[in-house]
Amino acid sequence: MKKVTFILDFVVFIAATLVIAGVFYEGMALKWYGIVGVLIPIMDFSFIASTVINIISDRNTKWNIANIFSLCAIITAIAMKLLHIEYPIWSLVLWYFYIWFLYGIRNVQHCYKKL
Repeated sequence: MKKVTFILDFVVFIAATLVIAGVFYEGMALKWYGIVGVLIPIMDFSFIASTVINIISDRNTKWNIANIFSLCAIITAIAMKLLHIEYPIWSLVLWYFYIWFLYGIRNVQHCYKKL
């Protein structure tokens, strides 16, 4: 199970990095690129899958609090989507960077434990 969480955490981190870079590039070029629209759902769905798997595998660790917070954020985002409530732009920036920092730290911890 730990190998699956490591791989999924790595995929989430790479997807979040590509989304942040893509959104930044779009802003600098003032042009919409279709690939970023594909990367965003990949990041979101891999984040959802990783959160669920991490909640199951990290029950007795300090990461459980972050996993529960992530699950609450996911439920809030889904509820807002279903109720047709628009997300403020700043919340998307926080969402992307929260995912990026969280999974960046998780990946460093995975690699550090292997040394």
